[in-house]
Amino acid sequence: MIATVISKSDEASVCIGRELISLKEWEELDNNIYLSGDRLLCFIDDMHLYRDNIDKKLKEYGNIEAVVFASRHSSESGRRTLSVHPIGNFGEAKFGGKSRELVISAPLLMRSALKTLQEKAKGMDYEVCYEVTHHGPHLSTPAFFIETGSTEREWNDREACRAIAETIMEMEREGGMKTDIRVGIGVGGGHYAPRFTDIALHKNVAFGHMIPDYHLPAIDDEMIKKAIEATPDAKYAYFHGKKSRKFKKIFEDMGMECILK
Repeated sequence: MIATVISKSDEASVCIGRELISLKEWEELDNNIYLSGDRLLCFIDDMHLYRDNIDKKLKEYGNIEAVVFASRHSSESGRRTLSVHPIGNFGEAKFGGKSRELVISAPLLMRSALKTLQEKAKGMDYEVCYEVTHHGPHLSTPAFFIETGSTEREWNDREACRAIAETIMEMEREGGMKTDIRVGIGVGGGHYAPRFTDIALHKNVAFGHMIPDYHLPAIDDEMIKKAIEATPDAKYAYFHGKKSRKFKKIFEDMGMECILK
């Protein structure tokens, strides 16, 4: 079962939640808890970022394999994006979660979400992309964020929120019969991970945690080990840019095949 968390304090999340409710028939299991097939829907009053261990509550209603947080994305650039990203902090936990701790990622499900979003966004003026690993909350269940941004206009864009809602209901774990999908960790590049997005959309590669250039100064053997452990079935490390390549030997020593892009 996949659980989606909607924050009533987040404009985009509320809009996505409204679209989710309209898509299917939902059974009310409890106050603010709904079920439709293998999708659980949870509404909370506060912001997602600070709801550590919310998965423990969700598991009272079934076997939760992954948690998806529907949210807004903010940026000063005003970039129009539909994005997915893993959760955790390579450094200090300034926006929820725990310092130097990563949440287990869901590489195959994130890739499915990315590719489904791309289909849903055809004809829309949005960039579909990964974002790199950042912020909270902290969970013990695989989890990721799916977002629209980056301004109030996009947060309340019903078409964009509908695309995310449909993606949440249609995305699948892949794998199964698709055993040829490589699972990797991305190292280097910018916040919107353009190289890793392109690889995931056009090749049989799924990314878990992604470490951008701006976090490389804080990366050490311990954080690399945590990134590998928090990316299920990871066997590959993809490097974007010269700055990232100094970590190649560390990944190789930990048994990862390294690919320079």
